[in-house]
Amino acid sequence: MTTGTPASVEKPPHVHETRMRHIADDDLLAAFGASGLAELRRRPRPAPAWDLTEDRTAEARELVGRDVDFLDRSRGRSRLYGFHYLRWMMPLVSTYAQTGDPVYAAEWDRLFTRWYDTRDLVVGDWPGLDVVWYSLGVWARSMHVNAALTVFAEEPALSDGCWARMLKTVVGGARWAAEEHDRFRHGNWQFVCACELLHTATLYPELAEAGTWAAVARARVFEHLERDVRADGGHHERSPGYHVMCLTALRRVAALDPAIAGHPTFDTMHEWLAALTTPGGWVPHLQDSGVVWPDDLPPGGPPVTPPADSRLLDASGYAIMRSGELHTVVNYGPYVGHELEPHSHHAALDFVLSGWGRPLAWEAGGPPSYDDPAYYDWYQATRGHNTLLVPGQDYVEDRRAELDLFHTGDHVDVFAGHHHGYRQRHDRRIVFVKTEPSYWLVTDTIGTEAVWQLHGLEPWREHGAGYVSGRLHVLPSAPPDEVVLGSGPARVPDPGTRTAEYGEIHSLGLRRGDGRFTVAILPFAEGRHPPDATVTVDSTTITVTVDGVTDTFTSSGWSRGSHFEPWDDA
Repeated sequence: MTTGTPASVEKPPHVHETRMRHIADDDLLAAFGASGLAELRRRPRPAPAWDLTEDRTAEARELVGRDVDFLDRSRGRSRLYGFHYLRWMMPLVSTYAQTGDPVYAAEWDRLFTRWYDTRDLVVGDWPGLDVVWYSLGVWARSMHVNAALTVFAEEPALSDGCWARMLKTVVGGARWAAEEHDRFRHGNWQFVCACELLHTATLYPELAEAGTWAAVARARVFEHLERDVRADGGHHERSPGYHVMCLTALRRVAALDPAIAGHPTFDTMHEWLAALTTPGGWVPHLQDSGVVWPDDLPPGGPPVTPPADSRLLDASGYAIMRSGELHTVVNYGPYVGHELEPHSHHAALDFVLSGWGRPLAWEAGGPPSYDDPAYYDWYQATRGHNTLLVPGQDYVEDRRAELDLFHTGDHVDVFAGHHHGYRQRHDRRIVFVKTEPSYWLVTDTIGTEAVWQLHGLEPWREHGAGYVSGRLHVLPSAPPDEVVLGSGPARVPDPGTRTAEYGEIHSLGLRRGDGRFTVAILPFAEGRHPPDATVTVDSTTITVTVDGVTDTFTSSGWSRGSHFEPWDDA
């Protein structure tokens, strides 16, 4: 769903024909005070803060001789815009940087020249939004082309003509960005574009315009740090992937501008990411995010070190419970708007669980492309999340989710919250028992028929009175009226390869007419069998026995033998 018409996303078109779109060679040289392109190419300048150490040789070889149609609209509505970011060409730059083989410079010359010569003809399917001249396109191309300008500066296989076109692309884009972002507006588009404008101004200080660019960019960057980042350090869209996109852009300029590195929000943004990082080293793909690996951030900031204890990111609406190898993230945050389309999903009080470096209970997460036909009815939809489904009701955006309790103790952590995404209020409590045997006890109430959902990594199979998927044993206190099974795609992180390829996740749906659920979720390590367990409920207590160890839960506390830990539901 859109938050406004595309024409309102950015300013009316202001692409100057000769200052931005088609800069003449003489005008380019005059702007730099250069006698010729050869002299300009030889000028020393700071290297862009860009990591080119990843081995992408195989990708670079596939680009050699590849026929590319830059006007091909069959790529999809969103993918066409992303294709013109030119990120897919970067293997040529990194592979040349590592090997010095001129064939990769020559291929960049061929492809970039073709892009430059056809870019004015490309037409997108977002009315009012230019494929080339918009904030994300200008940001991304400047980021990539700045790196290529430095890497190929002395390589004869890249022609002076191509090198000049690359520099014109950066300069024209910076001029456009400085005019586009002369005042603050929320969102990742302006945030990253302003960061790259400041980066560009730092790389080309001899330009008379560089001082103006830097002043505009620095003003916007500091405004975003103060107005677009929540008090807990999270970017306002609540998506780890877009948070990292902004943080990466910040780190690039922080490496060159100490004032940015010294802003307190800069450190807080790292702490936010650390709180969400699992013991396996990745951050779950919450909202429209991909799986994030914080260790992959570029140089220019502090390390992201996960805390040892549980944390509440209350301004963002995430509760994180952790103990040893087990990690929990509960989402109780708001639905957040966006420049074009929101990245928020239609779920609240949903959660993801991980253990021993792998996901245990997972969700749909972000799509491979916003053109994916399943984007709205799977990735964003309530059914792709670990929460309640209400048959026959649509989930409303203004869910008014609220935190009622967050308790962290020696033996248990407790989250309790509610939301109004349906006509009836949904209340959920999750008790994470940290003391071995560890598990989660989830209780839900909603005043209508509902389906309790959990997604595992393997097809669910019956196991006694419960169900098993992967390393999870799910045990309800009473048989459901119906069991509903399903599946869908999701990225699945693999710490061994540090990748997150798309695989299949499998949904377990427990339907009850009274909308009341008490379910124990029991993890077990590889090589172990599902634990023997029972869950019983009476009017005042819930009793869970796991491998002979009995826990008792009331509305205000947990006990095991002589251990009692209270919490307050008031």
